[in-house]
Amino acid sequence: MARLLPVFVHGWGFGPEFWQPVLMQLNWPDAVTLDLGFLKPQTTGAEKTVTLDDLRQSQHPILGIGHSLGFMWLMLQRRQGVWPAESRFAGINTFACFASREDFLEGVAPRIVQRMIRGLGREPAAVVNDFRQRCGASSVLAARCQPEALAYGLDILRTEDVRADLPLNPLNVLAGRQDEIASPSMTEASFRALAHIKWVENGGHLLPQTHPVECARFLETLRNRMEQQP
Repeated sequence: MARLLPVFVHGWGFGPEFWQPVLMQLNWPDAVTLDLGFLKPQTTGAEKTVTLDDLRQSQHPILGIGHSLGFMWLMLQRRQGVWPAESRFAGINTFACFASREDFLEGVAPRIVQRMIRGLGREPAAVVNDFRQRCGASSVLAARCQPEALAYGLDILRTEDVRADLPLNPLNVLAGRQDEIASPSMTEASFRALAHIKWVENGGHLLPQTHPVECARFLETLRNRMEQQP
């Protein structure tokens, strides 16, 4: 297989700098990050940010790596035919459906996400930082919060289901047994037999931050195997 372009996509309430600990472990000078616009940019110099239009124009097969909502976002673009057919994907602390529904009882009650959406209209920073605190992340300044983009992200979590959009080729997911956002039952119900799930027994929702070495090892092994396939 041709060389894959690693594209990292962060989850809700974070920005591309989220991936810095993992990128520092990987010797991937070609790796790029996408910014979903939830927070005003914070330049760290460790990540090379591109836009979706950049990737559309290049038409280079990607290795799409999504954390949490970031993986769902990658699958929504796949539904629209954005990625070349040779592209491959991996998820970390993720799911293919988040809000519960008749055939997905393992999800979060939609009213909880709706309440967060309403809260963005009053105190966006309070909603974001409450979520980040639950994840174990530090708070962000109110000035960095982008309510419109944050509401769009929550609406994806509330309404979308990308289980039918998952690739048929083997999908690999790294997950934490102690994840309070993407629970083990939600992760397992999302992917069923379509994915190989590797568990970090003591890991929570922020594996790229708390276990960057394990994440890097997972991704390095995955990329090497994919690029060696015919």
